[in-house]
Amino acid sequence: MKYTYFSMTLVFSLFGIASAAPKTPVEHDAIISDTDDIPKAKMLELVDPAVSMIRANGWRCDSVSSFQPFPFSRGFTMVCNNYSYSYKIRDRGGNWIVELK
Repeated sequence: MKYTYFSMTLVFSLFGIASAAPKTPVEHDAIISDTDDIPKAKMLELVDPAVSMIRANGWRCDSVSSFQPFPFSRGFTMVCNNYSYSYKIRDRGGNWIVELK
């Protein structure tokens, strides 16, 4: 999973430099993954770049309800706007894509 974090950071750097405190609001009861492979602080660094990818596809994400890595493959699930919209951010052949779930 560490490889996924570094890959995502590299890809997301195209959308701007990730910061420790996301600019996109994270809901007070949000579920943000916290594992040995990717600690919560690292996941929070990926929030804004992930939201940028979602918005670049014309979809909405005004606040983050949940952000978790896939358990068995390279990618993440992000849920936005009080659990209204769910997105998959995955590696497809070396390209990161966003899908509305």
